Amino acid sequence: MSTQNKSNQIKAALRKGFREGTSKLADRKCYGYRQTPEGVLTIVPQEAEAVVWIFESYLNGSSLGEIAKALEAKQILSPSGKPKWNREAISKLLSNEKYIGSVLLQKTVTFAGYQV
Repeated sequence: MSTQNKSNQIKAALRKGFREGTSKLADRKCYGYRQTPEGVLTIVPQEAEAVVWIFESYLNGSSLGEIAKALEAKQILSPSGKPKWNREAISKLLSNEKYIGSVLLQKTVTFAGYQV
């Protein structure tokens, strides 16, 4: 099998999973939430408070470094469970579409049969 064929098969499988809502990419762990064995997302209160605080701090002009230092001072564990936060983790959290409710898989939207 050629590399091109394999690539096309992988893409087709990913698109099928997105279409059918079975893609594991949409189920990636999101800081502030846990998934029950039934697949229901539940809020982790302490982490959710940290997420809100991060967004508010950023909107109020705090830098990523300032936010990281403050989280460490508050002894809030990072998404990886470590006591040390870094700018990259905060940047990823702030740019995560899931927190603002606009997740698009494969960046294609279908409205009444029309693709946008």
